Amino acid sequence: MEELSEWVLGFRGSGWSFAVAALVLLVGGIVTFLPSQSLVVALSALTAGDQGSTALINLFGLFAFCVVGMVLGDIGTYWLARGIGFGKWSWMNGRRLTAVRKRVSDQLKTRPKWVMVTVRLLPMGRIATVLAASDARMPMPRFLPLSALASAVWVAYAVLIGAVFGSFSEENPLLMMVLAVVTAIALGVLAQFVNGWLEKLAERRKANHAAG
Repeated sequence: MEELSEWVLGFRGSGWSFAVAALVLLVGGIVTFLPSQSLVVALSALTAGDQGSTALINLFGLFAFCVVGMVLGDIGTYWLARGIGFGKWSWMNGRRLTAVRKRVSDQLKTRPKWVMVTVRLLPMGRIATVLAASDARMPMPRFLPLSALASAVWVAYAVLIGAVFGSFSEENPLLMMVLAVVTAIALGVLAQFVNGWLEKLAERRKANHAAG
């Protein structure tokens, strides 16, 4: 266990580990099954265990790398969808993703910032928002700042969760890292449940209003 802890601690504040996280977020725009959030949370938990200002500097470095990787991934996914019809492929049109994508498309014209940021925090939300923006032929000058904003909020959320747990204990980084990842997953499940409940409530009100 001691050797494992030392090996894990080797990732703390490592520039190449930040680059790997950015790469995962870049390709994660298409390869949706990659554990992007868990990786960012785990790295931030480790990084937060550094001493003093070093932790703060490295956390900012992790944040910057990840935001850049995510935005580049969004741009790539957007152009793939526009250029080769990536969003129309059968494996991009499963029931769950299609439902989220349709909801995003319906709201993208009226409140794009809110939709791009909040939906991204949900499972499959990132790809749904990017494909919906591509479907709507949103101009790149408008899409890019929205992607940057949504990416910054998503990364900040993941880094914050990891940093909170990582700062609790320097003696047991493995435990703090695991607790941070489990908490992030649990919050994602909770957010999805609350979002589903709110949508059902809105549909019920709409139906009652139409009937009345």
